[in-house]
Amino acid sequence: MDSFRPERETCPICGSSGNCHVHAYYGRRIIDFIHGKPVTQEITILRLVCEGCGHTHAVLPDMIIPYSSYGLFFILRVLAEAFLHRSSLESLCERFCITMNQFYRWRQLFSRHKQEWLGILEDSEASGLDFLLVIAQLPKFSLFSRSFISKTAYSFLQSHQNPPPMT
Repeated sequence: MDSFRPERETCPICGSSGNCHVHAYYGRRIIDFIHGKPVTQEITILRLVCEGCGHTHAVLPDMIIPYSSYGLFFILRVLAEAFLHRSSLESLCERFCITMNQFYRWRQLFSRHKQEWLGILEDSEASGLDFLLVIAQLPKFSLFSRSFISKTAYSFLQSHQNPPPMT
């Protein structure tokens, strides 16, 4: 965010460049895993307004999954521990204070996004843990994040597509 310049952004609705300006800020709660337990934190989100079309846009850090209360790294940690089989699924869910249904949704979403990113052939050759390690070892996660959005039109581990632009 240090290098982020709103005036350089292109509006995703109208496509104009140089028309985005700071509009407002709002608070958002995010669940993370800190010091061995789930913690809810309040973060501040920047909203931009496009002077060209009047639409506003939230600028979300990479660790935020749109429309999710859980942070990206929280979910990836749960999945990594499950892939490593260090404990039973029941104890894993209890430790992270999630339901088994939530875990299964995350695992299914991760598998679908892994396949979308890698393609069917490469996906069949890479385990979930292998792919997770590739993501974790990236020098800049934001490059993967932006590339994933460009390819799919939604964020990695986002459960549904963004609403289409209103015309």
